[in-house]
Amino acid sequence: MIFSLLHINEFIGYCNEIKTFLASIEMEGLQLNAPVEKLNLKLEKALMASNSTRSSQFTNWLHEKDHRRDESFVAFRKLMEAYTHRKDLALVTAADKMCRIIRGHGWTLYAGGQKVQSAIMASLIKELELDENQALIATLSADAWYKDMVDDNAAYNQLNEERAKAQGSKLNLDTVEVYKGLRFACEELCETIEVLNRISPNEKYLGLANFINACTQKYMSAARSRQTKSEKADSALEENEA
Repeated sequence: MIFSLLHINEFIGYCNEIKTFLASIEMEGLQLNAPVEKLNLKLEKALMASNSTRSSQFTNWLHEKDHRRDESFVAFRKLMEAYTHRKDLALVTAADKMCRIIRGHGWTLYAGGQKVQSAIMASLIKELELDENQALIATLSADAWYKDMVDDNAAYNQLNEERAKAQGSKLNLDTVEVYKGLRFACEELCETIEVLNRISPNEKYLGLANFINACTQKYMSAARSRQTKSEKADSALEENEA
C-alpha cells in the first residue's frame, strides 16, 4: 500500500482506526497476534513521537493556569480581609484568624516563582484543611471561594505533571524511523491477513481485509482530493505569474 500521500497525523489516525477495529473482534485462532502486537507497539511509539511536540505548548498553558490560581488566591484572601471589617465580632474573629494563617505562609505568595508558589500553596492548603480552620471557612460562608482556590491550584499542578510526563516521554529516536516502522508494521499486518486468508479462507480475515480496504480508500480519497486542490492552486499561481 502507498501511504506517501498521507500526512503523519492522518497515517497515525488510519492505523489507530485499524487498531480499534482489531480490538473489537475475537482474535483467537487467527494467528495474527504477532503482527497485531507489532502494530500496536509501533503505533504507541509514533503517538509518543507526535505528542512530544506538544510539550512546547505547555509553557503558555501553565502561564494561564498560574494566573487563574493567583486570581482565586487573591479573591479568597481579600474576602478574608473584608470580613475583618464587619460589625459581627464572631465574623471578625474568624476572619482575623484566617488572615494570620495566610500571612504566615505569605500574603503575596504568588509573587515568587511558580515552583515556590506551588510549595507554599500546598503548605497553606494543608493547614486550611484542618477541621478547626474548615469550621472558620464555613462560618465566613467562604466554602466556594476556598474551593476555587484549591481547585485552581490543583489544575495548575496537574498540568505541570502532564508537562513533565510529556517531556519524559520524548523518544531519542529519529522520528522518520519511528513512522517508517509503523508503516512497515501496518503493511506486514495487511500482507499477513491476505496470505492467511489465501491459505485458510475465513470470514474474519475477509472482514478485516474489507475494513482495512474501506479505511484505506477513505484516507487516500481525502489525501488525493487535497493533492488535487494543491496542484490546481499551484497551476493558478503559475498562470497569474506568467
